[in-house]
Amino acid sequence: MIRFICTCLAAVGSALSAAGVQDLVYRLPTENDALFRGDNEAFYMYVDRTFEGTKSKPWQAGSFGMVRTAFRASDGSIMCSRFHEGIDIKPMKRDASGAPQDIVRPIAPGVVAYTNPRPGMSNYGRYVVVAHRVPEGTIYSLYAHLASVSCETGQVVGTGNELGIMGYSGAGINLTRAHCHLEICFMVNSKFDQCSPPANKHGLFHGHNLVGMNPSDFLLACKNGDPFSLSRYVATLKEHYRVRVPCEGPIDLLVRYPFLYKGTWDPCPPAVDFSFTAEGIPIAAYPAKQKVDKPTIVFCKPMPTLQQNCTANRIKNSSKDAALTVSGLRYINYILANPDSNGNTQAESQPQAE
Repeated sequence: MIRFICTCLAAVGSALSAAGVQDLVYRLPTENDALFRGDNEAFYMYVDRTFEGTKSKPWQAGSFGMVRTAFRASDGSIMCSRFHEGIDIKPMKRDASGAPQDIVRPIAPGVVAYTNPRPGMSNYGRYVVVAHRVPEGTIYSLYAHLASVSCETGQVVGTGNELGIMGYSGAGINLTRAHCHLEICFMVNSKFDQCSPPANKHGLFHGHNLVGMNPSDFLLACKNGDPFSLSRYVATLKEHYRVRVPCEGPIDLLVRYPFLYKGTWDPCPPAVDFSFTAEGIPIAAYPAKQKVDKPTIVFCKPMPTLQQNCTANRIKNSSKDAALTVSGLRYINYILANPDSNGNTQAESQPQAE
């Protein structure tokens, strides 16, 4: 599996290099353009919700962010504790049985990095990942819950090519709620397949190795054909928490996305402070002089609820005594993982959360 993935990545890298590096214009992946008309209800696929005895079908649950599993916070406001790492786009066409007929296309030119044509292998169902080279590095778009896949790994694609047909494969989706789940992601670690659990069937393109940004921000910014700058966009995102981590060698994420690193470049300072949004998007990294022996929270934004309710369950407690959860520590460890010649990883050497 590892040899196959490395071969595929080499082919993808060669194709991306040949395509050149530039800011991209991102296009809608289906014919549904209601987002551009401000008709969110016609664009996002709803989720059935019952909250405080009232049933509803909020379109907001199909958008990006902490938009699912509603609860009432201590200040009386309504918040959501479940993270949706992408957007769900409604179908425009259905056949007589109700199955969607919408063609799913790439949001920008790129190279097909991965296809999963077997729906039972992932909660994403059938899905495709496309790699896009931009000045800041390579980002990835993911198209999930497909009824069929019509592209191959290594294929160079543009916005006119077909990736597959919209469907409802995967977990928790029925015919009525068929949609295209779209993500735009950083890759956490290019060595993820060497340190991930043995049950990982998707190599580098497992969901835990792709951290999503808001696709609607990309699409709306390019509505009039303007190119999108990833670095300028990331600079607008707000910090929710900061984690100081030990540095035992070059950190793969910063090598591949050097624009995240602030300050004079040092491949291995005593420690590194990673700044994250509430959703876990890495938005900056700073060299730190104070060494730590394990990942440690050094800042967390106050909220009217426990931190696990607004950080995709990566941080727990209040802001005053914030700490990484088990899943939060796993996420940080995947960022730090750096297999050495003996096959051990930096992630494995870190203490585990209680």
